[in-house]
Amino acid sequence: MEKLLKQILVVVDFSGKSRQILESIIPMANELKCDIHLLYISQPSVLPFTINAQQVIAVKSDQVAWATSRMMALQGEFIHLMDKGRFIYSHVAEGSMERTIRTFTMKHEIDLTILTYRRRFAWSKWLNRININRLTKKIQCPILNIPESTSIHQIRNIVLPVTNVLPLRKIMFASYLAQYHDARIHLVALKENQEGEESSDNSYLYKSYQLLRDNTDLAIECHPVNGENIANTTLQYAEKVNADLIVVQPGKEAELPGLLNSIFSRFLFSASRIPVMAV
Repeated sequence: MEKLLKQILVVVDFSGKSRQILESIIPMANELKCDIHLLYISQPSVLPFTINAQQVIAVKSDQVAWATSRMMALQGEFIHLMDKGRFIYSHVAEGSMERTIRTFTMKHEIDLTILTYRRRFAWSKWLNRININRLTKKIQCPILNIPESTSIHQIRNIVLPVTNVLPLRKIMFASYLAQYHDARIHLVALKENQEGEESSDNSYLYKSYQLLRDNTDLAIECHPVNGENIANTTLQYAEKVNADLIVVQPGKEAELPGLLNSIFSRFLFSASRIPVMAV
């Protein structure tokens, strides 16, 4: 199979979760012969504009120096775990989260971006929030969001929703990771309701199943299910089978039902306790 991953970006915040993700991603990076880029983003100050500009500049300079020192220490702590010829690079950048990530992935030709998106407080969604659904559409690599309470040490079950298109790129990445972890892929699609007729199975579900069966030796399950929203149905199924990863396309597959979810842009990424990869 074509080598899909060469450069992995991990956006860090120096929390215990960042360290946990780095520990779990290094074995996969070694196996797949990937380099790792660690990125800390120093975001614009939200201090009142009445503060003296020279003071603001001094504070920002101190923050960057502090972050650079922390990044070098983090790099030094983990670099010995990388195989010969593989590297961990550390970077500190200033700017908004989404714009900085988008620019960095293009500049360094990143193949996979890993985030630890979470909301510390209910109101924190209004501050510096990352909209993964929007960001994925603007960059050319998948984004893997790993909630604070989970890890990716072992992936045994991958859930992949199928809608009204043949998701070739999504299938490619899901099968790539499944082969590394010897994981089972669960294909899930809503049954199609035709007026005046009983529900019928999604034809693209079986096309996806056939594509995987013909080109891989992975364990594949195929599940047409009743439901009205593919994101919500996928999440319910993933929780039922104790899935370790959900792989979706941005847009319809990540949009949860309900007016409040629409108003507050609450997507599958922030609602799921299971890691979600957007491709």
